[in-house]
Amino acid sequence: MASAGKFLNAPAAQTDVLAEQATSPPATVDSNKRLSALQNYRAFLDPIAALPFELLEIIFQLALPSLDIMAWDWDIRAYHPYMAALYILRRISTMWKDIVDGTPSLWAVICASFPENVNLGSLVRSGSSRLVIYFPGPSWSTGMAFREFLPIIEPHLHRCSSLALWIKSELVDSVPCLSPLPLVALKIRVDYERLPREVIPLIREIEISDEALENIRAVDVTRVPMDWARTLEHLSGLRTLALGGVYDNTITVEQILSALVSAHSIESLTISEMEIGDSLSPSTEPIYFPHLRAITLHTNGALTNGLLRRIGPSPAITKLDIRPTGFPSHVPMSFWHETMVPWIPVVQRLCQNSSGPTVYLAHRRSCMLESNSVYHLFIIFGHLSQVAALRWIQDVISPVTDIDNGGLQLRVSGAAFENEGVLETIQTMRDLTAIIVSPVDRDFWASREVFINVLGQPTTDSAGTPTLKSTFPTLKKLALHSWRWNLDMIMDMIKKRYSIRSLYRQQIPDLTLDLSTMGPSLWLWRDRTIISFSEMKALRELDGVNEVRMGCVKKDPRMYLLIPGMVAIVWDEEKSLPAWG
Repeated sequence: MASAGKFLNAPAAQTDVLAEQATSPPATVDSNKRLSALQNYRAFLDPIAALPFELLEIIFQLALPSLDIMAWDWDIRAYHPYMAALYILRRISTMWKDIVDGTPSLWAVICASFPENVNLGSLVRSGSSRLVIYFPGPSWSTGMAFREFLPIIEPHLHRCSSLALWIKSELVDSVPCLSPLPLVALKIRVDYERLPREVIPLIREIEISDEALENIRAVDVTRVPMDWARTLEHLSGLRTLALGGVYDNTITVEQILSALVSAHSIESLTISEMEIGDSLSPSTEPIYFPHLRAITLHTNGALTNGLLRRIGPSPAITKLDIRPTGFPSHVPMSFWHETMVPWIPVVQRLCQNSSGPTVYLAHRRSCMLESNSVYHLFIIFGHLSQVAALRWIQDVISPVTDIDNGGLQLRVSGAAFENEGVLETIQTMRDLTAIIVSPVDRDFWASREVFINVLGQPTTDSAGTPTLKSTFPTLKKLALHSWRWNLDMIMDMIKKRYSIRSLYRQQIPDLTLDLSTMGPSLWLWRDRTIISFSEMKALRELDGVNEVRMGCVKKDPRMYLLIPGMVAIVWDEEKSLPAWG
């Protein structure tokens, strides 16, 4: 097992040495010293050494990472932490090693990215217990190919209760019949690469019997060739259903709903990249699923609209992720102002149970709403203008936002302020406590300068009550991420903004000013301004500035993320100037 130890990179424990020294003292040591050594050894391990072996087995199982194949998204190292922890446990002491090796259920994981001897050892130690078999897909560079992995697992498939396979389309023929497997969780993804869509229906269907389908509790399948009408009909024991990339017009919204109804205890529903028939029954009455906790819809607008019209919003929902695409021209407004109306209490509750919802405005006219904590909310306002999306958010979210609990945050990327009506709409949003502005790969100074000027200009409640007040009166944090800054403009804005507070005795919170730089890896050709300590000090001493922060910003798939800390600066000997390190 040398390679297994190297693979896990776990430090060797010292307690076995202590045990050997304590239990096998030299012959010259008298009985009192021998007894003292044994007592010291027991004191070293107590009180956990006094626990029954059966209780230790349960403790180990609870302490190890989860084996739920639905809990991760095709991570090559999804089960590496589990196996590493298991090998560490068995090196603590001889007693723990015996317990771990003698508990078959702990050795349930067989993964193609593990060394072969680790898998073979697990197959032996697992005895006749149920197995979790995982092939993490064609994109990883270590481990064995599917045709090499299959002979290892095939003799043990009759013990497989959780199966996860990510395979290429040409390997579908190699997948054995799944009917004999005692499956409770099935996760399959087929990679068609550049295979034409019209060829997909010609791929051999994966075989699984009606009886096997009825025993499954969790299904996550993406672009899998199956008899979908029959499959959905017999998934009566489901708690988790995730369908993706099914290009089959024989499936309808009603069939999906029928599968959910027959399941009774459905807890999680995920639909992504589906192109299916969207025919609905004449009945418009919603169906309520009392145990449904999570809904994720990343699919076309027609299907999203059909499902949300027929699924009744449950008070048990803790996750709502809606990213509709491809709306017909007449649908977007009716979707947000009709279909989503019954879901507004759910959206509000998820926002209330977070540390502050965040609105994302991208420079390409898209708008997103996200709220995370114990609960999760994510909405993309597909085919809706940013102004219309902001107004929807204001009407729905503003009544439940709490300034003391984070308020509402706004992240703006690039030149979104230049989009018609966006800046004017933002000024009307209540409880806006943070604004984070990040650039894109083009100059957007004109857009940002307009925004900075607005921050320093007073506004009025209405024509009838022309009392001056500051724009964004609840703003506590302003982040201007860039490569360079016009500090004179920023300082002038702060002076104007907080002179209004002094003149009209308004309660405007001090600002936390974040002038973090874009990471050196982002657009290296840009000239970068280094803010001197004296300039930072002058900013900090202005009335209304609570603190000034600097860090480094890296790019995220959706936006830019701040890495807290200092910016590395070195001295350029050739130019005799400070430079980015």
